[in-house]
Amino acid sequence: MVLLLRNDEIRGLMTLSDYIDAVESGYREIGLRQGVSFPRENLWIAGDPEEARDGGHLLAGSKGSLKFKAALLPTIGSAGVQAYTAGLSGGLETYLFLFDLNTGALAAIMEVLYYDWLKTAASAAIATKYLAPEDSRIVALFGTGRHARTQLHGLCAVRSIRRVQAYSRRRNAREAFCRHMSQELGIEVIAMESPADALRDADIVTTITNSPEPVFAGQNLAEGPVHINAMGAHYPWVREIDEHVVMNSRIIVDEWEQGLAEQGEILIPMQQGKMTEDAIDGDLGAVVAGRISARDAGTGWTLYLSGGTGVEDVAVGARLLEKAQERGIGTHFAFNQPYEFEL
Repeated sequence: MVLLLRNDEIRGLMTLSDYIDAVESGYREIGLRQGVSFPRENLWIAGDPEEARDGGHLLAGSKGSLKFKAALLPTIGSAGVQAYTAGLSGGLETYLFLFDLNTGALAAIMEVLYYDWLKTAASAAIATKYLAPEDSRIVALFGTGRHARTQLHGLCAVRSIRRVQAYSRRRNAREAFCRHMSQELGIEVIAMESPADALRDADIVTTITNSPEPVFAGQNLAEGPVHINAMGAHYPWVREIDEHVVMNSRIIVDEWEQGLAEQGEILIPMQQGKMTEDAIDGDLGAVVAGRISARDAGTGWTLYLSGGTGVEDVAVGARLLEKAQERGIGTHFAFNQPYEFEL
């Protein structure tokens, strides 16, 4: 039997701490070279870009895309493919197909939009846990949309954050977000008038925007130890972080092959001959597994580049399936009904 889990059923199955633990376990398996990750592929749909609806940063001559990414995590006991369309009239349609590695059976089909909100925050929280200065207290946040909310919850789960300095382009949205998050988190969340103001004295910087261009000037970043999570853009021709920061940071990508295929922050200067892949220290799995060091006393800026991986989807999906089965949530249905090979 296959379990169908919808967004409204997934809500409440796991706490944010559960998401962080699940995603960390998935990356650890990859870092120990026990699991396999398949990087995101984009299949572009030809058409007029003006017809696109929230399709992200489209390839020239396209109006949308079909995207998919996958992972196989033997220790967790699951494998899966997450597939979605973007830019078309039906909006963002995104699903996870999860398989049981003991039987080979399709175990679950899940809607992704709700859990994606939390697993993306978990990814940044794990990077922050390992890479940010232990005494980090001030966050510069760029972007105040839906994902910004869970990003802050994730940071507060791994560091004792006292103040958030938030900037986004629309003043009203920025100020409303800060009022809401101040009450929700019980800390200062302040709307800033400029990117430079947001960066002042920040120990951690998180960007979670749809901007195709850098959202702050690297020269305004504090000279001391700072950790940056770049969580928004993930196409080779766009970047949230400027070259100054990239060229002067210790760089960690979410997954090695995917990072080298789609992170414009590194691909643009590589194409210009300004850096090579040797400038990238490694990926999050290697950090979590202890194969490469995290932060030491001499580390200055660290930069985590992430667009979301199949590792996160499968690790979270497996945990959600377990929780749903324990609580009797979801709808079961059957494939592989008896049939005959007859014309």
